[in-house]
Parts: sequence; C-alpha cells; structure tokens
Amino acid sequence: MSKKDGNWDISVCGLNCAECTINKACHGDEEAMKIMLGFFRDAKPESIICSGCRGPLDKHWSADCYFLACSKKKGLKYCFECVEFPCGKLQAFASDGTPHHKKTVENMKRMKKIGIDAWLKEQNKKGKSVFCP
Repeated sequence: MSKKDGNWDISVCGLNCAECTINKACHGDEEAMKIMLGFFRDAKPESIICSGCRGPLDKHWSADCYFLACSKKKGLKYCFECVEFPCGKLQAFASDGTPHHKKTVENMKRMKKIGIDAWLKEQNKKGKSVFCP
C-alpha cells in the first residue's frame, strides 16, 4: 500500500500518483484527458488507464515498470528502502533528462533520511502537492 495523505499517493519510485495527469485522466478529469490525448495522439480515451503502481497491473500505465517489479521481488514499498538505493537503474532514471525524475530521486533521498511521514509533513507545510514532488 502506498502512503496516502491528502493529495499524496507516493509510488514505489517516488512519483505522486495523486497528482499524475495519467491517473487523473483515467479517473474522470476532462482537462487531464485532453492533455493525455494531445500528447499521445493515437491513443483512445479507454487506453489511458492507471490505478497507481499498487493497483491492478491490467489498470496500470506502466505494468512492465522495472521499479515496480524490483520492489515486489524484494518485498519493499519504496525504492529508498533498498540497500542498493540508489541503484544504477534509478540513477539512470534520475538523469534521463526528465526534470521530475531527478526531483523524485532527490526527494526519495530525503524520505530515506527522515522517513516518509516526516517528509510528507515537510511537503504539506511548504504547500506542495505536485505530480512529482
């Protein structure tokens, strides 16, 4: 189960599913659906599905996610709980040029240091609740 607190639903790799455009689109947010269909021009609305990384894999945007499979295999809830954190795959993810991937890994380092509950309190105090914290 992911950490849910208000507008937070932290995935295995540290993304905030609660604010994810894909997740919002498949749960009835019309503006998010427009964004997704604009980005994935060949997609049909029914193909935009995701219930988060802890939901059913048949309702997951990235059912073949390496981090999801790895965490399940190791019995972990979050990548930062792993003794190999940050592993080479996660470091590659953080440096793939996608800004929120880098920020997500930076935040997971903080989560590891102070714990996820304390990290969520910090974020809520700052007024943050974004797709990729």
